[in-house]
Amino acid sequence: MTHPAAAPGAGGGSNAGRRVLDLGCGTHKQPGAIGADRNPASQADLLCDLDRLPYPFRDDRFDEVHLHHVIEHLADVVAVTAEVWRIARHGASVFVHTPHFSSIHSYTDPGHRQRLARGSFDQVRKDLPPGRRIEVVRKEIRFHPGYFWSWPARLIYKITPNKYEKFFAFLFPARELFYELRIVKEGSREPRAAS
Repeated sequence: MTHPAAAPGAGGGSNAGRRVLDLGCGTHKQPGAIGADRNPASQADLLCDLDRLPYPFRDDRFDEVHLHHVIEHLADVVAVTAEVWRIARHGASVFVHTPHFSSIHSYTDPGHRQRLARGSFDQVRKDLPPGRRIEVVRKEIRFHPGYFWSWPARLIYKITPNKYEKFFAFLFPARELFYELRIVKEGSREPRAAS
C-alpha cells in the first residue's frame, strides 16, 4: 500500500538526494524516508515518543517532513511545529494530514487530543517562539470521495471555505485537512532550485 502522503501533489515523488522524515510513520512509511514512531510494530527506523522534545535529530537536517495523521495524537501542536522547524532546513516542505474537526474520525479514536480546522496553522504561526517562522503554502479541506452528501459540502467550500466551516461543517462533514508548510530561517540562503 502506498503511503497517502506520497500521492501526487502531496509531497510525493523521488526523494533522491533529499533527506525526508516521516514522523509517526506507522506501517505506511513514506518511501525513502527515515521513519520515527513510538510503536515497535511500525516501520520506524527510530523508536521515539513524539511528545518528548527535543527529537533525536540534529538541527537543519531534513528537506521534507511528513506528519500523516499524527499531529492530532500529540499534546502540543505549537511545540511540535517549533521542533520540526529546528530539525528542518530553510525552505523545507512540511506535509500535514489530520482529520477535520467535523469528521467522525476526529472523535472515534480516543487517542486524538487535537481537533483542527482549516485556519489552525495560521494560529500556530502566530504562537511559535520568536525567530521560528513557517509559511502556510497550502491548506485544504478534503471530503469523502464516495459519500453522496459530500457534493453540497464541496460546493459550499469552493464558494466560501470559512462559511463552510462556521455554518455547514457538521451538516456536511469533511474527511481530513491537508497542509503544506514551508520552513523559513532568517539568514539562510534560499533553497536550491530543483533540477
